Amino acid sequence: MKIPMKELQERVSYFQNVLQKSGIDGALLVQRADILYYSGTAQNVHIYIPKDGSPIVMAYRDFLRAQRESSWEVIPLQGMSKIPNYIQEAGLPSPKTLGLELDVLPVNQFERYRKLFPDVKMVDVSTEVRLQRAVKSEWELTRLEESAQIHPKILEYAKEVLHPGMTEVEFEGLLAGKARALGHGGYVRMRGFNSEFHVGAITSGDRSAVTSSFDGPVTGQGISIAHPNGATMARIKSGEPIVVDMVTVVHGYQIDQTRILSIGPLSDELKRAYEVARQVEENIRRALIPGKVAGEVYEEILTWVRENTPYEENFMGYGTSRVRFVGHGVGLELDELPTISKGSKEVLKSGMVVAIEPKFVFPGVGVVGIEDTVVVVDEAGARYISVSPRELTVLHIENIV
Repeated sequence: MKIPMKELQERVSYFQNVLQKSGIDGALLVQRADILYYSGTAQNVHIYIPKDGSPIVMAYRDFLRAQRESSWEVIPLQGMSKIPNYIQEAGLPSPKTLGLELDVLPVNQFERYRKLFPDVKMVDVSTEVRLQRAVKSEWELTRLEESAQIHPKILEYAKEVLHPGMTEVEFEGLLAGKARALGHGGYVRMRGFNSEFHVGAITSGDRSAVTSSFDGPVTGQGISIAHPNGATMARIKSGEPIVVDMVTVVHGYQIDQTRILSIGPLSDELKRAYEVARQVEENIRRALIPGKVAGEVYEEILTWVRENTPYEENFMGYGTSRVRFVGHGVGLELDELPTISKGSKEVLKSGMVVAIEPKFVFPGVGVVGIEDTVVVVDEAGARYISVSPRELTVLHIENIV
């Protein structure tokens, strides 16, 4: 599926308006999600977006494929040293101020650009790019809705294959394979330095409460110290909470969702905590109103949990490992803006897409919680994009073959 030309034109036009207001002559973008967003291809390309005029898409590999995929004119990139010439040959003035993605650009590559543009002032445009991408168009929302359709089918499949004694890794592998068969793209893009992710956190029992380097309330113990997130070789037991935290990707757009399963009933305490998590999620959804500040929403939710539940110490982790957010933007990347986090200054806008994930972590026991992807709409709050049932899924042992 090609990104429509009208969609690309609107994205570039919006960004050019940002460049003009900021006094920036042009931006040279190379990060994978950003070039896909503005050029329509995820091949190895540079895209130069001038403050006026058409962008220049320069493809190193693969040129022919980039030419087929992008609706813009694409030229072959015969070496980075040629970039200033390509700008001049397109009839564009050489930039005096050049925008770069300084949040992700390797220092070595930045130094090469400085040599190519020796008298040019280089500034960071990564925040402007990320804020633009945070507000999704109708075309993007349709892609997200397509991705959301995979999750209910995965949950139905999970109920078919789950049984006591299977390992977490086996369960994860079956769910990942089913997701791929249903159209999941297979890998999850993240922007943060050293961030690594695969299918999600498929974990159970006390292992789901094990903390890790990944900045999330639930990570799983992982299969080794070299891969310290996700499933383990441990066997799933009856009566323990099973976390199915999965990301699915369709045409590059990601849906993040968590559901809790169990083989046989959970304890009354865990069931109560799960229902509280559902209420917290609904509180977050209603609080995501255009014009509100993300950090203020975070404080509202923490206050509600403290004043209305006995689980404050278990909310979003425990001890020093608690995370300081209850939601994060999703789209082409898993860690987009806005973050519903402590101190966040981002103002919510209609069209922002957020994965909201209230979770309660009980050390030595397990995790219960929920996560859904929503889109900010109006004064009524956000609208669910996720479509899976939100009830706790309990499989009765006598019905498992």
